Amino acid sequence: MNLGVFNRVNLKDSGGGMYSEWASLSTLVQNGSEDSQSVLKKFHPVAGREVALSIVRQLATNLGITQAAEHSPLTTDREVQWCMEVICFGLSLPLAEHDTVRDCVNVYCEWLSALYSSPKISVPRPIVEDPNFYARKIISHFHNLFVPRKGEGADTINRQAVLCHRVLRTLQQVARGPATLERETWESLLLFLIGINDALLAPPAVREDAGEQLCERVLGVLLEVWLVACERNFPSPPLWRTLRESCLRWRHRLALVEQWNRVCLALTAKLLQVMYGPMFPELKISDEDAHLVPQTMSDEAVAQSWYRLLRTVGDPVDLCRPAVVSQTQAFLQYAIASQNVVDPCQHPCLQGLPQIFLKAIKGIAGQVDAFLGVSQACCWEECCITSVASASGGGGGVAGDKAGGKDQPQPSPTPPTQRRLAKSFSVTPSAVTKGIPKASLIGLTTSRISSNPPASTPNSGPSSTSSITSVTSLGQDIRPPLAPGRPKCNSILHLFGEWLFEAAFIGTDGWSQNLPQPSGASKRPSSVLVDGPSSLQETTSEIPPSLGIDRYESGRAEAMGALCRIFCAKKTGEEILPVYLARFYQAMYHGLKINETRECGETLASILLNSADLFRLDLDGVQVLVPAVISALEIVLPEKELKLKSNAVSRIELRRASIHLLISMLTLPLNLQNLPIKELPSLTAIINQEKNPVTFVQLKPRLMNLLINALQVESDPLNTHMLLGGLMLSVQDSAAAEEVEQVTQPDTITSDTTTNLLSSVASDSTSQVSISSDLRSLGDGSDIVTLQEENSAFGKYFDSAHALFVRATYLVCHRLISSWKTDLNISLAALELLAGLARTHIRETDALECKRAVKWLCDYITYQCWRPPPAHSKDLHSSIVAAFTCLTTWLSAHPQLLQDKDCLTTVLEVVELGVSGTKSIGKPGEPIKMKDEKELKPASMRVRDAADALLTIILEQVGYFPSACGAQSLSSLLDEVLLLRHCNSWTGGRVARQAAVERFRYFVAENATMLALLEEPLGNDQDPQPTVTVLIRGPFGRHAWTMQLRHLPRHKSSVRSMNSNPGRPLPLAEATPRPDYKPRFFPDNVDRIPHCRVDESIPSLDAVMNDNDTVKNEHHLLSQLLERQINLESKSSNDLARNADEKIEECTPPKICHEFQTARLFLSHFGFLNLDQNDNENSTTSGLTALDPSMPGFCTDLESLDHTSPRTCDTVHVFYVRAGQKSAEEILSNVLHETSVSPHFLEFLSSLGWPVSVSSHAGWTGHVSTSWRATIPVTVPQPAHSDHGGALYNGDTHILYWADVSSEVAFIVPTHLMGNMSSDSIDESNYNSDISGGQAWFERSVSESAGTRSYSVNQSGSQNSRTMSLDLDKQPPSLPGSGPSSTSSGDPIKPRRSTKHSLPMQTDTRILVVWLESLEDHLQFPIADLLSCTHTGLEHSNGVRPSDVQVIFLHSLSSGLMRVRLQGPVSRINLATPLVDGMVLSRRVLGTLVRQTALNMGRRRRLDNDSYHPPHVRRRLKVQDMVQKYRCNLSQPELLTFLFSSPQN
Repeated sequence: MNLGVFNRVNLKDSGGGMYSEWASLSTLVQNGSEDSQSVLKKFHPVAGREVALSIVRQLATNLGITQAAEHSPLTTDREVQWCMEVICFGLSLPLAEHDTVRDCVNVYCEWLSALYSSPKISVPRPIVEDPNFYARKIISHFHNLFVPRKGEGADTINRQAVLCHRVLRTLQQVARGPATLERETWESLLLFLIGINDALLAPPAVREDAGEQLCERVLGVLLEVWLVACERNFPSPPLWRTLRESCLRWRHRLALVEQWNRVCLALTAKLLQVMYGPMFPELKISDEDAHLVPQTMSDEAVAQSWYRLLRTVGDPVDLCRPAVVSQTQAFLQYAIASQNVVDPCQHPCLQGLPQIFLKAIKGIAGQVDAFLGVSQACCWEECCITSVASASGGGGGVAGDKAGGKDQPQPSPTPPTQRRLAKSFSVTPSAVTKGIPKASLIGLTTSRISSNPPASTPNSGPSSTSSITSVTSLGQDIRPPLAPGRPKCNSILHLFGEWLFEAAFIGTDGWSQNLPQPSGASKRPSSVLVDGPSSLQETTSEIPPSLGIDRYESGRAEAMGALCRIFCAKKTGEEILPVYLARFYQAMYHGLKINETRECGETLASILLNSADLFRLDLDGVQVLVPAVISALEIVLPEKELKLKSNAVSRIELRRASIHLLISMLTLPLNLQNLPIKELPSLTAIINQEKNPVTFVQLKPRLMNLLINALQVESDPLNTHMLLGGLMLSVQDSAAAEEVEQVTQPDTITSDTTTNLLSSVASDSTSQVSISSDLRSLGDGSDIVTLQEENSAFGKYFDSAHALFVRATYLVCHRLISSWKTDLNISLAALELLAGLARTHIRETDALECKRAVKWLCDYITYQCWRPPPAHSKDLHSSIVAAFTCLTTWLSAHPQLLQDKDCLTTVLEVVELGVSGTKSIGKPGEPIKMKDEKELKPASMRVRDAADALLTIILEQVGYFPSACGAQSLSSLLDEVLLLRHCNSWTGGRVARQAAVERFRYFVAENATMLALLEEPLGNDQDPQPTVTVLIRGPFGRHAWTMQLRHLPRHKSSVRSMNSNPGRPLPLAEATPRPDYKPRFFPDNVDRIPHCRVDESIPSLDAVMNDNDTVKNEHHLLSQLLERQINLESKSSNDLARNADEKIEECTPPKICHEFQTARLFLSHFGFLNLDQNDNENSTTSGLTALDPSMPGFCTDLESLDHTSPRTCDTVHVFYVRAGQKSAEEILSNVLHETSVSPHFLEFLSSLGWPVSVSSHAGWTGHVSTSWRATIPVTVPQPAHSDHGGALYNGDTHILYWADVSSEVAFIVPTHLMGNMSSDSIDESNYNSDISGGQAWFERSVSESAGTRSYSVNQSGSQNSRTMSLDLDKQPPSLPGSGPSSTSSGDPIKPRRSTKHSLPMQTDTRILVVWLESLEDHLQFPIADLLSCTHTGLEHSNGVRPSDVQVIFLHSLSSGLMRVRLQGPVSRINLATPLVDGMVLSRRVLGTLVRQTALNMGRRRRLDNDSYHPPHVRRRLKVQDMVQKYRCNLSQPELLTFLFSSPQN
């Protein structure tokens, strides 16, 4: 179909347009044909009535309706024609003679069967012989039946309607059926249908008249039969001209526009199949409407019929002008006949013109959507169905009438109502009874914006993002996608632009409601505005107030929405004619104007809802609209209770579309800086020409204030997610711009202004720092210079990255604590934003703000942990884990925070809460609990693991990352082989790993930390000190330590005495004088005390011995022993006295020991050996387990442990797609040469990470086979890679790498496809076998499970030692698998994570970053074909589906900015930030934000994976697995004996 031909046709001219050279038959239609007049009209009505009654009754008896059919007595043409004169008169009788009129209808309907191959027997023979001639006469006579009778009642009109339906049904059957109609018959039929429509519809509508009853039916039959004629006998140009002129007289009837919409949409559906094929999105219409267009109609006939019928009703904008619509003969007759001659436009029936105009524009907008490929069923209901309430009945339609077959009087217009419901999907209130909410159907634009199913109400947003409905699109547009094969915008504007632009300009300056523009007038709005309103506009006093231009606002809004959708459908590189762009910008400028009430009108809402992509499409000059759009957004976004004129507009959807506009403008001020914004021509602009132009950088304060205020009041989860992404972009962009310029803009924040600056979070809107009220009218007459002077402080403040950092931190933390904590996805997005803020380099970062952010994060964790047990769920624990991760980022980025005592205390209290479930210092009023008194009940194992990780990072990494090894490794790069090479005993040559391992002693402490002890001093140590080299393999990495037992500090131990024999002093030979005294046991005066009788009460020893022989014998034995001892001591004393004069021998020190059992010394000094235990206890329970390194498999498992990273690892594969490329081979070959890619792409790659060599890299390389294996760099010279488009980083020799304290990311640019990668995952069995049966953990809340208390078997019966956190992991040898825990005094039981099979260590999240030259290519990006080059060795056995892949599409705009499009699986937790679908960002922050988004995608995927274990847990489980496999079952004596022996050599 040649649209150019259609475009050259000017149909504005009422003279006929493309039919101007053809005669019009309108006079014939209006005055009636002579063929429809009977000769009986010449006689008195009574005479004619008598003749008709008798003749018609006789003819009706032969039809077979009441009795058997008989052959007609009429045998000649003259007889038949005479009878037809009588029947013609009978059809014009008053409806009081209903039976006669009905018989006339029955006779003619039966006689029309002569057109079929087998006519009924009652048909006269002359008619059978020449059916077309008589059919034309019959059709012309039927006209009399449809002529409205004056003064008839409602019941009579209903009877007339039933007869009319019978006739129309018969004519439909004739036209559609197998009847053979000649061309003259077709023309007669079409003229008849036009005539009866004109008779019924041309007069002004009166309630309950025949026209009101029949209008929908007669119009429907006219257009349906017309379509059949287009297929079988295409109507002649005079007929087309007559139809068009007649329709202009019926425009005051709503049914005309509805039926016109219905037919045009049916033709459009067929036309789309013809033009674009079956792959183009189908236009969804009802099945009955789909059958309006005959299936056998030729393609050319479809195109011609569609365009001609489209232009049949004239210019829809004329419906806004009652004076134009009422300029018909019928309206003039009404005006003259009225009591007081009034203007025709005063007729009450014209009150429906606004609704008719809205329906017409909706029909046009519906066709625009059909060509764009975004059509939906519910939007056709709006433009094809009347809004009058009707009974909810089904059935009907043409088929229903055919099946009925009986004409029964109906008290109400049931056939039209039933047909109305059957032919389209109702938007009437009865639609609610069908399960379709009215709000989803009668909405002005909601139905075209929302893709929600009809059963959901668009006004009600999701309550939380935990529901699927709020996150089904990964932040993508919720609107249906545009068809890839859609026509160009110019083509659609050639067809519909003239009408839509005129409709968009109604009510603006220079537009007249009284008379249409002259055909020669200029269409350019600028000229109309310059000429002023006096050139065209006339007095409007005659227009009724109820038809004021404001009543047509809904139609104007629909037109603006359609225009926005057309221009937002622009493809990459597509050109739109400047004249269209100019008119569109002018229409937008008028539509975005704000009224005095600051209410969001329908036009403004429609513009915002439909122009989300406006600033993402490289539209030439679109930046002129930025101030007007910002002013409009300041009406919508900061308001919590938005005032809307139309209740059909969803506030959530409106805010979402506004946020899309906002996030596409955030980078404009810093990108375009001082570029002035030219104002569109307008009357006010001409008057105020001296006003200085606004520059883009002046808009930044407004944008930032708008963003903050919108986030403050937003309640919808998805909208909040988008705003958080925009806030992160703003802070990063400002910080990057300041860093590049090396100029930090003035930022004066004092203690007084800080509270004021942060007051935008306050609930009182009057205290907000909102400059929207001051600056929102930029461009509307405000003096920019004055505003600049008044708000210079605001400008300085808002332009500072530090100020944005302060506001963002305060607002996000505040809302996270107050209102977002119960929603997982918003919490994750807020925590991701806070983590991004922590990483942002801002030179004036305020330590107080950082401390406050950390305090808020700790409060958030505390609140979540202290929520009541019913609230504890997987989502809650995921948010706590994410908060710990965010806290890790803050402390790593700002290590000075831990120098603050209060901050350190707060953080460690939260760590304690995460590990144990309670704080020692609990809630106010609770007693302080010492740690050894607490029972360990963490919120969940995941929370405890996250707290453990944070504690270790605080102790090991904060302030020390990156280490001497660089960011590539948290572990020492030394292993057994390298250490052995540095020993004195190494003789050179290669050291086998197995041999090196066997030189070490291996122990596992606390079932979590493996100690490898080497008892040889290293070669660089010359001191003969006890030396031990320890390789500590713990959950958080491998560390090498060399320890020496020194008795002096190093600075003193190096000083040696020159004299090898220092000598000793001579001993003193003088004997010590011994005192001579006799020991006494009682005081001296005891003998002088006189005795008394009591003294005699104790018998003497002799008396006792005399009385008892046993005592006497014992006394005798004791006396002998004493005597013997006295002799011995006397002899010894004499010997000492004799030898006193001899020289005493001097003591000499023993020889220096050069061999030490340093392993035993180390273990003993560090408390791993406890000799105070009971003898009956097994030594393996003392916290130390010896391993046997000589057992087969030990060396392999040890290497597997070393290849298990203590950090998470992610891989991002980057692709470059040139315009139009679809095959994987073409895409991969782009990066081979620098000339094949954009220089901006190479700049982007360099910003993602730092290049590293795979062979010498100790971190993650993108594949497990080469990761965590630091090797000696190969000395083979590497080829020069200067000419490459990123291919150097394909993973073969180099990659791009980035890491922080807890994450690793490898960026790979693939260059070749690979086959099945199962053979490449050679280490996958080792990598994934870190979880033995019965030792993997499942997620369970410790406080709710049965066995939840730690178990320690090294307790004696009376000892109850404190359970350490690592004791939770101990696996007692005889522990029942389940069973309720005993009382609190019983032995605690370990929470067990058990699975029966080995689970993969990592969550394999496929993340692709695709650079597109043409945005449309994202629809055909071959994800499935490219999956083979994205293998990492972490694949699950079932592989990865293309639908599971996360894709970040980047499209470079001509302005130098980048547009983002996200694509990924539908999941509860996939909306990772900071990138948001549709965001426009600058290149200076592109790499940073893409990297952060990829990191967050991986983290969210891991949070959502029930079987995922953090890296340190995987390492701990691996150690436990090795303990089970290689432990030495030694008792305590055997262990000590083992330590005293020498290791194997």
